[in-house]
Amino acid sequence: MKKSLFLFLCALCVFFSSCVKAGHKSLLDQVKAKGELVVALEGAWEPWNYHDEQGRLVGFDVDVAKEMCKRMGVRAKFVEFEWERLFSCLENGECDIIVNGVAITTERKNRFYYTTPYAVEKTALIVRKDENGINSFEDLAGKTSANSLYSTYDSIAKKYGAMTIVVDTFDETMELLLSNRADSTINSILVYYNYIKNNPNAPVKIAAILDDAFQIAIPCRKSAESQSLLEEMNRAIDSMKADGTLANISAAYFGLDVAK
Repeated sequence: MKKSLFLFLCALCVFFSSCVKAGHKSLLDQVKAKGELVVALEGAWEPWNYHDEQGRLVGFDVDVAKEMCKRMGVRAKFVEFEWERLFSCLENGECDIIVNGVAITTERKNRFYYTTPYAVEKTALIVRKDENGINSFEDLAGKTSANSLYSTYDSIAKKYGAMTIVVDTFDETMELLLSNRADSTINSILVYYNYIKNNPNAPVKIAAILDDAFQIAIPCRKSAESQSLLEEMNRAIDSMKADGTLANISAAYFGLDVAK
């Protein structure tokens, strides 16, 4: 009798477990049901993502996310966080993905899934024009470098022996550099060129450029329920590359195709 009861309870547990699994929705199913994909970004990194003079959220990342979501049949819902909070917000479910010019690194690949890359960018070492002591990344040893915490740029600065100064935005970075409170900064070469376009008389220059380029992609949570969302985003990005849409968006903000 006891054995029969035990077998019955085991069978019941298997039945309810199957029901729970059958009713469990993937992240893509949840996104489709809501009709929106929650996209996190800084909103303060021109021209990747920023606010224009009217206060509207615009930029390369913004247009890429909107077009990708359109092809997925949902809308993009943007949420803004400071850079150092983006990854923790993704992990704790405050957003579904990050679209913020995020470079693929080994450490991040261990924590997140990545889409196929949607851009490639090189890294520049930026200094004041009157700075003659920093002409290479090796010259950063013992110097100060202003960068966002946990960014690839911060990691590069520390790798070359710089003493890092934490900032939240690129504008803050340039303020520190121009006021002699920082010796250098490391950032996207595309961001530097955009800054010079808007500030042609700024007394800054590129001291060096890293040979290796970073691939830029979209991270999402590393879990089984994210797999179908990742595949759907990849299909959308691939189609944007194939029909020239991604190149057109890139040209509008950078003047060149950064997807190559």
